[in-house]
Amino acid sequence: MKRLILYTTIYCLAMLLVLPVKGQTQTGITVKVFDQDGKPLAGEAVSVLNSDYYQTNAEGEFTLQEERLPQPVRAEFRNDKLEIEEIAYFEEEGRLEVKARRIFGPTDLLYISFTFSQDNEEVKENLQFRYQGALYETSAKGKISFSPPLRYTDTDLVVKGYEVENKHFDPLTHHLKLGIKTLPAAVPFAADTIMLTYEADFERITREMEKERVLYEEKNEEIQEEILKIRDNLVHEEQISDEQRKELKRYLGNMEKVLQENSEVIKKSEERTKEAIAKLRMIILEKDSLNLVAQGRIIQMQEEQAATKESYQRRIAIFSSIIVALIVVALTIYFFAAKLRRQKQWLKEVNKRLKAMQHELTGSLRELNLRKAQIEEHNNELELFVYKASHDIKGPLRSIIGLTQIGIQDVKDAAAQEYFGHIHKSTQRLDNLLADLLRLTKAKQAEVEKQVLNLPVMVSEIIHSFKNIRYFEKVRIEVDIQEGIHFESDEKMMYSVIQNFVENGIKYCDPDKEDPFLHITVQQEEGKTTFLFRDNGLGVEAEHLPKIFDMFYKINPNSDGTGLGLHIVKVTIEKLGGTIKVNSRSGSGSLFTLTFYD
Repeated sequence: MKRLILYTTIYCLAMLLVLPVKGQTQTGITVKVFDQDGKPLAGEAVSVLNSDYYQTNAEGEFTLQEERLPQPVRAEFRNDKLEIEEIAYFEEEGRLEVKARRIFGPTDLLYISFTFSQDNEEVKENLQFRYQGALYETSAKGKISFSPPLRYTDTDLVVKGYEVENKHFDPLTHHLKLGIKTLPAAVPFAADTIMLTYEADFERITREMEKERVLYEEKNEEIQEEILKIRDNLVHEEQISDEQRKELKRYLGNMEKVLQENSEVIKKSEERTKEAIAKLRMIILEKDSLNLVAQGRIIQMQEEQAATKESYQRRIAIFSSIIVALIVVALTIYFFAAKLRRQKQWLKEVNKRLKAMQHELTGSLRELNLRKAQIEEHNNELELFVYKASHDIKGPLRSIIGLTQIGIQDVKDAAAQEYFGHIHKSTQRLDNLLADLLRLTKAKQAEVEKQVLNLPVMVSEIIHSFKNIRYFEKVRIEVDIQEGIHFESDEKMMYSVIQNFVENGIKYCDPDKEDPFLHITVQQEEGKTTFLFRDNGLGVEAEHLPKIFDMFYKINPNSDGTGLGLHIVKVTIEKLGGTIKVNSRSGSGSLFTLTFYD
């Protein structure tokens, strides 16, 4: 009784420790992953915003140990057969939904169906068949589907009781159609090629068993004839004494005993022979099973080897593309300025390192982490190079711009003026690009120097600086900054961020509307400061929203912009420890929300 009470007490304490405390909230963000049909993807490795890979459970979910996620949210799969189709982040609910789409290759197999070749009708009964070392059974409609898909091969397919007459594989629908016909006798489900080796032994043993049976029957006939002779003689005997009768009965008993012993010996011999045959049958079945398992393992190894080779070739293609892109950039800069010749030795060194990286890639996949670190180092060097090269190019570029302006004014030939106009426009675009590249490099390399900012004065100066640009007079700008706000940040960086949003609000307004406006609101509460930039301008279509902060991304490819403005803003905001979100609808305007935490 005491032990029962003790065990009960220990169990209750354990349950109290295991159960969560009432009112305690679960930390982290629940991520749900499903395919294009809404089915959860179980056992897939997913990374969110360059995090470690998380494995989804049977419901296609996992918990990301983050309080909130910066916008835009990105994710990637380790499985290269899946790609992101849509991401929905519900910040208030602490929930992230990732919709994926399966990528099928030209050799992926999703369905197999059977039809009779004689009448070209669909098979209506269930069929058993072996494919790639595994057993399958079709549905009542003569069809079977595979999830995940198999890799299509033209061999190793056997249908029980039927012969495959023709095959047709459609790489677009990933459907394999088979025409079959009935055999006069069932085709063996597994080709028993090993019988060819032991055919002579089996035939010899069978002949010996038949010979033993014939000899046994002949011997029995001889014994029966002898017994009949004795019977005929006894029939003609007229006087048999009691002693003779007893002796004859004793002989008859001995014969019956010998016959019984012979029957038992023959029966035991047959049982031992049957046991030996059964053991032989089990060995053959075991060998057949081992062959099937080995065949399946070989196919699996071949598939893994093919997948590894494909992944390796993809990585080689990516790094080769990077190398080609770097060479093109180097050649372009070389032809634009003679001063870059002094960088030739540095470029040779970079090429040597890149060739060394390419050589290392052919060695072992285990060195990928080291190569990644080297690539990051090269990227840093490339940023430094772009920064220096931009400074060197800027002087000659400004000279070209000045000369083209002089040419436009002085040259009277119309065709020449058109050429000068094109040159001036192109060089002006290149100058804007270099300026944005310098801003991006400075934003990445700059050190944050925080100080208390006078936001009303700063915003007023920025608005006043755009009074001469187009549409300034049409846009109604309202500023609502909370009184007594105390905000510390880097003055130059913050000035650049606000300047960009004010310029975009004016530049991309809808002049056809009666009251184009730009509302700037700054609020501060509970350790955070929020900047809101709301307008009723042209807005952004939903399909462009996830990419507007990407480098060199332009909604209109023919616009004069460089595609770096919002990317620089995002880099600067993250440098200042803030986050940015955007809500927009085409034709209705946009809302940019900047949040900075103390």
